[in-house]
Amino acid sequence: MNRKSLLNQLELAYAPLTAYEFAIVKDDNLIEIALEKASLYVIAQRPVITFENVVPNLDQYQLNFDIHQKGNPNILTCKLPLIQPIVGSSDKDTIAVAINYLDKSIKQDTLPFNNIHGFSLAKHQEQGNEFLIWFSPEKLLQNWWKGDIECEIIGDFKSFTKYKVHYVGKATKQSILKRLTGHSTFQDIISLESPVTEKQLPANEIVILPFEFQDNLQIQSFGEEANAKDMVAALHGDNYPEQEKVFLDAEKALIKAIQPVYNKEMFNNYPFSKDGLYNDNYDAISYTFMDPISLLYNDGEIKGGLSPIGGDFILILDNSEFKLVKHE
Repeated sequence: MNRKSLLNQLELAYAPLTAYEFAIVKDDNLIEIALEKASLYVIAQRPVITFENVVPNLDQYQLNFDIHQKGNPNILTCKLPLIQPIVGSSDKDTIAVAINYLDKSIKQDTLPFNNIHGFSLAKHQEQGNEFLIWFSPEKLLQNWWKGDIECEIIGDFKSFTKYKVHYVGKATKQSILKRLTGHSTFQDIISLESPVTEKQLPANEIVILPFEFQDNLQIQSFGEEANAKDMVAALHGDNYPEQEKVFLDAEKALIKAIQPVYNKEMFNNYPFSKDGLYNDNYDAISYTFMDPISLLYNDGEIKGGLSPIGGDFILILDNSEFKLVKHE
């Protein structure tokens, strides 16, 4: 008996971007390049996250700070070396730190610095500083758990990566940045959702989570009735579905599982669809998230990154059975 399964692993293509940050980087070519493989996105909300107690340690040539989140009793204690090989800096370089305050009306002249939504590292040169890298709290965390930067972080970081989902969307015909520029539902969420914490702007709480596929693993087994042509095609990967089709299917699966308030179509008939994977006749399809994040919705949460192969997963069996399987 021939059987065919498709296991899909989704990961963040870039760190979660607040609506405020999106307004700044939406025309940035480097961000555009970073998101070129991302076609699925989630618009969500979480309490404001800030850098606090920021103090340069010149003896160790590092930046010491905490990460706080409104309403979260946990605090992350961090030590970030100012020399980061990933951006091409070395021990010979002098590194400057530029700080972006959440409330620019409050002037801070003495250490420690507080209420910071981001900071940049730049290489000091005679002709001017050369920008190296920028961090928001979430960008620092995501770069750290992916192993892209050197940083010491102590504390329950997973309590900072919980997101209440408002909307699930796709951007298969254009980039996510272009898709969300002027996107009416995105603007509605920013305008209509109340802040989670007092005296905060929704633009600092509403976030965009862009996803790409880390892997699409197709598994096939062949029975006695299989022909050589099908087996050779499977070995060559000729019968893999197009990425666009998988993204379209993933959007429907995630919407059906979460039922986001701002989505107009809930795809209650999924897995049946005309543009998803229904006609590919898989015996099993699964979707899981590889990052240590939680997507919160009215009936529960989907946890990612609980093992090397992902976390909770959406499972579709025989083109009919649909369920969310919790990681054990």
